[in-house]
Amino acid sequence: MTKPWTTEEINEYEKLFKTCQTFVGQKIEQVVFYLGEDDIDFNEQPNEYGKSLLNAIELRISEQTYCLGNLFFGKNYNGLNILVGKVTDFESIDDKKPVVYPSEIVGQLITKTTVYWTKSNWGKYFVPQEIEFKTANGFLICSAIEVNNREVNFPLTDEILVVENDLSLTKFQLGEYGIGTNERYVFNNLDELIKTEKNIS
Repeated sequence: MTKPWTTEEINEYEKLFKTCQTFVGQKIEQVVFYLGEDDIDFNEQPNEYGKSLLNAIELRISEQTYCLGNLFFGKNYNGLNILVGKVTDFESIDDKKPVVYPSEIVGQLITKTTVYWTKSNWGKYFVPQEIEFKTANGFLICSAIEVNNREVNFPLTDEILVVENDLSLTKFQLGEYGIGTNERYVFNNLDELIKTEKNIS
């Protein structure tokens, strides 16, 4: 950071940490995408490595609805966040409709939720690049990247890539596969994050 943390920023980061922690032991009941009539195979852009979306997604977890998208601090930051509410509470959807996505982890209990952070393109601070939900039999990971022509076009965008297979994670070095190789970091709490930010070159 080039300036001291504001109270709003501290509260927003802490809320993300706490929200992810509370998901452990809860059940994923539904995953919802917002799609147009012409979107094929749950994709808004052709992509064989995951689901490329232009808007946030909705998660129904233990009877509560959450919006997961590029909502972090509005104009000041880029990256993912999770907020209580529907996608339509935070984004303009236009003519798109909610479509239930048949994720493999629906109906399972969350055993671990991890936020993978990366360096911002606009300053010396970290932003949430990926958020991962693990269950006993699978995972779902959302990343703020854009994939075009089988390559990462932009690592931090207002789009979302949803992935449920290891092949895509290794190809693009997302999540745990990006630690040490693709500038992915995991922090246990806000204090760890702030301490590491002081050493960003």
